[in-house]
Amino acid sequence: MRLINYNSSILINLEEAKWNSRSISIVRKVVKVSKLKKNSMSIVLSNDKHLKSLNYKWKGKNYPTNVLSFPNINNENIETAKNNYLGDIYLAFETLKREANLGKVIFINHLSHLLIHGILHLKGYKHDNKSNQKVMQSEEIRILKLLNIINPYRCNRGV
Repeated sequence: MRLINYNSSILINLEEAKWNSRSISIVRKVVKVSKLKKNSMSIVLSNDKHLKSLNYKWKGKNYPTNVLSFPNINNENIETAKNNYLGDIYLAFETLKREANLGKVIFINHLSHLLIHGILHLKGYKHDNKSNQKVMQSEEIRILKLLNIINPYRCNRGV
């Protein structure tokens, strides 16, 4: 395990050795364009085994997943709070790699998309109905564009 401070309030926890320096660099770029300066959070770069365990414990699903977000339930108003702890995001290397290969997507682009997806969940975005899904996807596309990454929904791929 290796802890990397993005800044004084954002921590990147490297739990899986398969994540490389390029991945960490991409995580830093995503955090930068996501405008999280007034908020804090942790990002855990992990593996399928860990995410399978978390997915089962918290969602009752006994399989690994690509990203899990755990919002801080004590957040009342994210926009006005200073140094507000948003929560934690976990990413599974093997699942992201497998999905990127199956979808013929560049791994770092897929990582960027799913990290943005997780960050938006911490900020309160949901995709529990068509309206919320459209709003969340529009924000994902907007942030991805800042990173020069094409719209992942053009290929009808979901998250």
